[in-house]
Amino acid sequence: MFVSDLSVEKWVGNQDEGTLISNPTWQEIKSAICELNGNSQTLVTLGADEEMYMSIGGGAAGKYIVNVTFDGMNFYNLVDRSQPEKMDQLAIGGQLGNYSAKLCVDLQAALLVAKTFAQSGKLEESVIWEDFQSLAMVG
Repeated sequence: MFVSDLSVEKWVGNQDEGTLISNPTWQEIKSAICELNGNSQTLVTLGADEEMYMSIGGGAAGKYIVNVTFDGMNFYNLVDRSQPEKMDQLAIGGQLGNYSAKLCVDLQAALLVAKTFAQSGKLEESVIWEDFQSLAMVG
């Protein structure tokens, strides 16, 4: 496995009582992503080092937002260009935000890109990635 840790948040009230798993297996990563529910569990992070990681957030109504950085400065977002120009409200990192619908992907896409990143540290090439633009308008 390329990633060295898996951060899984679990919100109890306004406190994050999540866990950090060192050297996670693919099954642990997959389970954490599948448990995202947009309520108590809204964010999973796959880390390689302090600057290189993939975040997968959301989970409510089968909608997930995925972004990756290799240097902690430049971010790439997984997008679904077939989505209409509208905003969806999702809880990520324990906070509600408004996100462009094109950033909301299904579980299958989130799992595909997570597996590629976890195993190789690379972006999945069969999907569309865009450079970071404003991910959310909190409000």
